[in-house]
Amino acid sequence: MLPLINEKGIALTHLIVCSLHVNENGQIHLNDYPPSNPMFYTLWNETAVMKNAGVKIMGMVGGAAPGSFSSGTLDGDKATFNKYYGQLRDVIKKFKLQGLDIDVEQAMSQAGIERLVDKLRSDFGPSFIITLAPVASALSDGGNLSGFDYKLLDSRKGSKIHFYNGQFYSGFGTMSRPTDYTTIVSNGFSASRVVAGQLTSPSNGYGYIPYEQLNATVISLRDKYGQIGGVMGWEYFNSAPGGTDEPWKWAQIMTQILRPNSVPKLAISTEIAQKLAAAFNDSVKSNPVWATKSGGVLGVDYHRMINV
Repeated sequence: MLPLINEKGIALTHLIVCSLHVNENGQIHLNDYPPSNPMFYTLWNETAVMKNAGVKIMGMVGGAAPGSFSSGTLDGDKATFNKYYGQLRDVIKKFKLQGLDIDVEQAMSQAGIERLVDKLRSDFGPSFIITLAPVASALSDGGNLSGFDYKLLDSRKGSKIHFYNGQFYSGFGTMSRPTDYTTIVSNGFSASRVVAGQLTSPSNGYGYIPYEQLNATVISLRDKYGQIGGVMGWEYFNSAPGGTDEPWKWAQIMTQILRPNSVPKLAISTEIAQKLAAAFNDSVKSNPVWATKSGGVLGVDYHRMINV
């Protein structure tokens, strides 16, 4: 991930590690494994370097996989909530996450989401970043996967929520034109708190918008509002036009569209490079498939990134 701040012309502000899944009668997982699994050593070491460069490192809980927000986990009674929230809290603390994106794609009660927001703010303080990731139409009283009312949530808890990562794709909104975004702002959400979530590749779902078209929409919105919340990409590893070999190129293009003069500075010493290389090797060794594909060859030359 380090090319996101090592390559020229990328103004990355937040990186979201996803997806954390809260499992009823089980333990919290990062995708299919516990967050402390050795395969994630590279992830956690690289995010530490990015954090030192000024990038905010967040986690994301939920997503398309069901279960995190059911009555048996985070939307349960007090005892149930405390049990599973405790797992989530411990991950945030252990990996020093600076925020949490809450992606509710199953029915959850209004009281349940408000309790979660309140608890996060109470436990982690005012500097902790709390965001939500609704489908874009849910912010204009349209199609909604979450079950609760986002406008009501914002009226009650908006002071505790930094911004919304609206999913403007998969039939729930589009940035091919300004209309869907302006409708959300007209519904009471400040443009500075609405991030336009975009597919980074046609392979990642329905509703991919070409760069030229997205740029025209963003220019129109900035002319109207002065500033918008930004652009979020789903997801990093195969972002076009670079694909899996150079996924950071998408971020370069977004920077040109949004904020070309705000690029964080990466600092890597010899000690950090050695630590990253060791973590990479440990991550590869933990997964037989990765080990076979790599043939024991380090896939990233961290020593070439040394600049201090």
